[in-house]
Amino acid sequence: MQTRTTSKFRELLKKPELLVMSGGFSPLHARMSEVLGYEAFFMSGSQVAAYVYGYPDVGLLGLSEMVEAVRHITNVTAIPVFADADTGYGNAVNVHYTVQAYIRAGAAGLHIEDQESPKKSGTLAGRRLISVDEAVGKYKAAMAAAPHCSRKSASRKTARCSSPPPD
Repeated sequence: MQTRTTSKFRELLKKPELLVMSGGFSPLHARMSEVLGYEAFFMSGSQVAAYVYGYPDVGLLGLSEMVEAVRHITNVTAIPVFADADTGYGNAVNVHYTVQAYIRAGAAGLHIEDQESPKKSGTLAGRRLISVDEAVGKYKAAMAAAPHCSRKSASRKTARCSSPPPD
C-alpha cells in the first residue's frame, strides 16, 4: 500500500490546485478525513506531542514514537499520509535512518525542519537555525534514503521562511 500512496501523493502534488489536507494525531482523525473526502492527511508532530505528553512540540517525542504514530495512522487509511519528522532526530546520518523508518511505516511524504536542537514548536518564538551546510547535508541524506522519490521534492524551512530578511 505504501508505494501506491506515495505515487498517489506525488500525483496530488502535481495538480495545479492547492492540496488541502486535514491534520491530526490519531488513526481516528485520518479515518474521519478519508470519510469526509480529503485526499491526503497530515500527521502533526505538535498534535502528537500534545496528545502523548500534554506539552507543546519541543522535541520530547523521539523517532520511535513518531514512527509508531505514522504506522498506526497508515494502517487504517488508504489516503496518503504526509508526516512531521521534526529535525530528523539528529544529524544527516540520523535523517537518513529517519526517512527509511517513516517509509517502512507507510508515510507517503514527510518534512524535516532546519532548527537546532532542542527544537521549538513552529508556533513559538526563538527558533534557532542550523547552518545552511548542515541543512543541505540533511536534505541530501533524506533524498539518498528515498531513491524512488523525485529530485524535485519540497523541503520545509520553518524558521528561514518565517524570519524577516536581513537588512
